[in-house]
Amino acid sequence: MAVDLLMKKMLETRPYEKVKGRTDEVYRESLQRVCEAILRGDDLGEALQKSVEDFSEIELDGPGTKPLIGIVGEIFVRLNRFANENVVRKIEQFGGEAWIAPLTEWILYVNTIAKKSSLKKRSFSNLLKVFLTDYYQKKDEHHLEKIFKGHLRNFGEPKTSFIFRRAKPYLDSSFEGEAILSVGKTIDFAKRGASGIVNIMPFTCMPGTIVSTLLKRYQEENNNIPILNMAYDGQEQTNTLTRLEAFMYQTREFQNRKNSKA
Repeated sequence: MAVDLLMKKMLETRPYEKVKGRTDEVYRESLQRVCEAILRGDDLGEALQKSVEDFSEIELDGPGTKPLIGIVGEIFVRLNRFANENVVRKIEQFGGEAWIAPLTEWILYVNTIAKKSSLKKRSFSNLLKVFLTDYYQKKDEHHLEKIFKGHLRNFGEPKTSFIFRRAKPYLDSSFEGEAILSVGKTIDFAKRGASGIVNIMPFTCMPGTIVSTLLKRYQEENNNIPILNMAYDGQEQTNTLTRLEAFMYQTREFQNRKNSKA
């Protein structure tokens, strides 16, 4: 949770920094501070509070003006820089601001599915265990999240049940796995101001393929919001930059259309 919050703050800050490299420096220091707090058993709140103060001192130029790009897809590949060929940096290189669906989204989803499974099997001891785990995880989440309130433009992440409702017109929650999270989060990103979506998946990934098909329908029904499906196989692809550059051009056009309507 702490790293999710730090990453979100970093991604909101780095595209607008006046002194190049300063945001990465603060992020590395913040990450180290969090690791040391965990090792010592200290309250993470104090470590994050200092990080918020450090991020706030970074000089920015026009924060929030660039096209906001929501990133969904397979959990590991979207969060691992090597696996996705550093797609976030490339989005920033072409003038965008990235917003990645957090890792904790998956943890809370697993809790939700475990509750349903325990009820179905009438395993009430396991249900109690999952309920308590979920309760304390969410308590920690709210405790840490409050520190960033007022310091994040895109503050807060939706509950799993809300993601299910978002995805419902395209995929039912009984279809378990990452697909429903990607579809629901795509719609959430779009509703919260994203000008484009990148769906990241491993090559030949079945849930990712299902998501890419469903997002095509969502795109057609929602003003043709730009959506880019990127499949990675661990080898550098020569057409990645070309596709991202074309996609970012589309997102700027989409953002301009939204602004003119507003």
